[in-house]
Amino acid sequence: MQRRQFLISSGALLCAPSSLFASSPANEQASAEFSPVLSAATEPSGNRIGVWRDSGWQYSQPISHRGHDSLYHRRRKELLFFSRRPGRELYIISTETGELQHTKISENGYHYYGHGCLSVDGRYLYTTENHVDNDGAGCIGIYDCEDNYRCLGHMDCEGIGPHELALMPDGKTLAIAIGGIKTLPASGRKTLNPDTLAPGLHYLDLESQRIVEKVAAPHFQLSLRHLDVGSDGSVLIGAQFQGRLPSEQALVYFHRRGETLKAMSTDELPLRFKHDYIASVCIDDHNTWAVTSCPRDNLVCLWNMQNQSLSQVWSLRDCAGAIYDAAYQQFILSNGDGQLLALKPGNSKLKLLAYSAGTQWDNHLSLLV
Repeated sequence: MQRRQFLISSGALLCAPSSLFASSPANEQASAEFSPVLSAATEPSGNRIGVWRDSGWQYSQPISHRGHDSLYHRRRKELLFFSRRPGRELYIISTETGELQHTKISENGYHYYGHGCLSVDGRYLYTTENHVDNDGAGCIGIYDCEDNYRCLGHMDCEGIGPHELALMPDGKTLAIAIGGIKTLPASGRKTLNPDTLAPGLHYLDLESQRIVEKVAAPHFQLSLRHLDVGSDGSVLIGAQFQGRLPSEQALVYFHRRGETLKAMSTDELPLRFKHDYIASVCIDDHNTWAVTSCPRDNLVCLWNMQNQSLSQVWSLRDCAGAIYDAAYQQFILSNGDGQLLALKPGNSKLKLLAYSAGTQWDNHLSLLV
């Protein structure tokens, strides 16, 4: 197979067949064909959270610091936005009025890690948290959505630095990405345990409130941070290496319950990163394709979930969020340059959906559907 060598603007080197290295849009006109998205963003006026529909904010709210992930509570018609660690704020916005209904503050001695998920019936919200008063132990908060998001308690996730979590298809188990990084607010975002990280993928049974399966990361410095769960129970998880860079470690892994982590194959598409940092992870609704964003290396990767291999790569500066938009059979991407873009598997180019000068999208997207 004829091969070419591409030098990415970030300095990451990608060797790939030319037909599989795709370009990003340059000066094309935006085409608003996508479902409304939830996201946090930074604009010249400050930090915001809200819903972007077509070519602008449908509604948004200013916040005092950066947000992180978000959820749409369909039954309650509410939007939930999480502050970025070590923030303590959970913002609840009405989808009917766009008004900020409530700001939930984490319990004393805890802060959020920026992610959460809902129970099957929507009654409970589960959040990843740092138990600061317990020397930074990780835990999962339980909140009653029907009682103004009252905290009902915390579950032990048996790991430091739980980050993203998702409900498994059985509706009874949480999959939790354990970053392993100990931080305390007094030290900011400084890693306090650089030599003793214990990252992994943990499964928590909601009925017993106990961890029922633990899968260690392949390397103690390979912090597992973001994940997505397919409808067939497969888990895709992205890593961020905490040691000397570049690490030469695989950064994206596939998992099924009862098995070990399997590195997603690059085969004849070897990826080499300079910064070893995976942000958003997203699987489509057919468990066929998945996307990972690599903002520090300015790359977006498309993975084939059926054979667990790399399929296509785009260069996209400061890429951020990724979400699958089933209504349009496409992935939506965001970046720090104010763009929202469509990625359709098999297409060689990304399609510009919307553009907002001066808007820096944060690393995660959700859909208002």
